[in-house]
Formats: sequence, C-alpha cells, structure tokens
Amino acid sequence: MTDTTTIDEPAPGGEVLEPLHESAALGAEGRGADDRVKSRYLLPILVPALSMAAVALYVLNVSRVFLAGDKDAALVIGIIVTLSILIGASIIAAAPRLRTSSLVVIMALVVLIVVGAGAVALGPSVNEKETAAGNGLVGVAGTANSTVTVTAGPGLTFNGVASTGNYPATGPIVSIAYKGDSGHTLAIDDPKYQGFLLGTDSSAKHTEQVKLAPGTYTIYCTVPGHRAAGMQATITVK
Repeated sequence: MTDTTTIDEPAPGGEVLEPLHESAALGAEGRGADDRVKSRYLLPILVPALSMAAVALYVLNVSRVFLAGDKDAALVIGIIVTLSILIGASIIAAAPRLRTSSLVVIMALVVLIVVGAGAVALGPSVNEKETAAGNGLVGVAGTANSTVTVTAGPGLTFNGVASTGNYPATGPIVSIAYKGDSGHTLAIDDPKYQGFLLGTDSSAKHTEQVKLAPGTYTIYCTVPGHRAAGMQATITVK
C-alpha cells in the first residue's frame, strides 16, 4: 500500500493558500450581524435623538445670549448667527471631499462656541429676566394709591392721542389697567420694569400693580412699528 501525501498547490504568486478556518468564517458572519443591527435598529434611533439634542442645545444657549442683551444686541446677534450658519454651510458645500476628521473638528468648534456663549450669558440672562419680579417693583401686593387706565386705539394711539398722552398718578403703588383694540401690548421703557407687560388680547394680562417712585415713566406698545407710529405716552408720578 502506498501512502499519499497532499501538498497545497501554490498560488499564482508563489504563495500557498491557507484553508479558511471555521473561526474566521464565524467572525465575519458575526460582524455582518452587528452591522445589520446598527443599520436597522441603532442608527434610526440614535440619529434623530442626537439631532434633537443638538437643536435643543443650540436653542437653549442662543436664547440665553438673546436674553442677556437688549433688543438691539439681540438683533445683531441674530444677524451674526444667521450669517455664520450660511457661510459655514457654503464652505462645507464647496468642499464635498472634506475629510470626516475635519468635519468633526468644525462641528466641535461650533458646539464649543455656542455652549461657551450660553454659559457666559447665563448669569446676565437670568438676572435680566428676574430683575423686575425679584426687586419688588412688579406685581406689588396691597392697595394701590392710584389707577392709570390706558386704552389702545383708535389706530396706533393711546386714548386717541399719539405720542403726547400723559397720565398722572400718585405713588408709590400704581395700578395700571390696559384695554382697547386687540393686538397691542404695553410696557414700561425702563430696564428695572422689563418683567412688566400687559396686552389687549383675551389671553394677555390686563392689569398689574407696580411700584413707581416720583418721576416720569415712558410707556409704549412693544409690537414692532407701533411705538414709532405713535403708541407712546408717559406716566407722571407725583
């Protein structure tokens, strides 16, 4: 009887082809299953969740920046943010072969800038929002010393008078009542009273008691364009 020995045939390049081990085949099959789980289950959940988290983070921090400044600063910040987004999107669109690592670095810088700005503005925004309510000037309890009734309209006026109306009052507690045509608001042009806001719509607050020291205070409608058109007056406290 003659023994037969099997010799692996060399590959075209002179290398001997090794047989595929069963463990390697199982490993490849396992990786394929993991990839299917990621593409079918994880990605459809993670991508929307991460997107919502990113949007919430952006809105929260940008709103803090807006609240920390006045209306002019908010307008400037809004323009800067809008231009930055447009310019950034144009740069990324113009470089379709941008490497993933470069894109990650850009997004990380954007997140750091937005979060940093929100963290810096957190204190001023909270203080600005709570100034009037926290210093006892708005929503004052007790009996009012006088009542001022302001009527919106006709047209863009207060009590039919454009920009020249004057309301006398006796302090320190003044009850301000607001009524008239719908679609108007009433605020006091003083940083200490930024928590004070009345409206003529059914869902708005119509009356508020405020503490006013002797002096003259400007009241106006906050709807864009209404103040410039004549919805401004003064309250003079004796």
